[in-house]
Amino acid sequence: MVYAWQLWLSPRPQRSVIASSSHIYSNDDAALFEFLKEDDGRWVVRETHYINNPLVKDGLSGPPLHIHWKQAEYFQVEQGVIGIHKDGKQIRATKDDGVIEVPAGTRHKFWSHPSSQEDLIFRVWAEPQGLDNSFDEKFIRNLIGYQRDCKMANMAPSMFQLMLICYDCATLATPPFWTPLWLLSSVQYILAYWIGGRLLGYKPSYPEYYREPRDEKAI
Repeated sequence: MVYAWQLWLSPRPQRSVIASSSHIYSNDDAALFEFLKEDDGRWVVRETHYINNPLVKDGLSGPPLHIHWKQAEYFQVEQGVIGIHKDGKQIRATKDDGVIEVPAGTRHKFWSHPSSQEDLIFRVWAEPQGLDNSFDEKFIRNLIGYQRDCKMANMAPSMFQLMLICYDCATLATPPFWTPLWLLSSVQYILAYWIGGRLLGYKPSYPEYYREPRDEKAI
């Protein structure tokens, strides 16, 4: 339950119902996210970043610098050129480069590289999978769904809601310079759970954005 004073302190948008959708779009339809299952049972997201979209052209359709502290993240380009910032170094990759690994704890971000002449299409996933509170489909659905709803409502996303969604899925925002993981984790834990969760009444996940598999079986 959210109280009136919490809504006054931090307004929130009406949530779109996307939990049952096989795909979702980011702000201004810059990127498409398709949720897939591989033959071996792994979840994979196929992202398409549309080259004619202004956000993609400006290199803004990807996330800011962040760290996944429990899992390695993997990228496999199918079309176009991806730019990846990986611990201070920039990588330019195409489908010829195969699978690119970003180890757990690595500061990174990605975007459609300016040299790309077509839509950027790539698969991304994290391993090991099946961990509690890890980077997974729930994380992407809640993060993208919330940001898109804020954009549609013409309101700025709450830093505390974003941190709560991210921290609950073992993901930390990070500055461009090295910062001890324990310091990042401690500060963002307080901002996410104490302020975002307890004070403002935010949740790390919403049923409109993501439905746990056990809930689907119960219907």
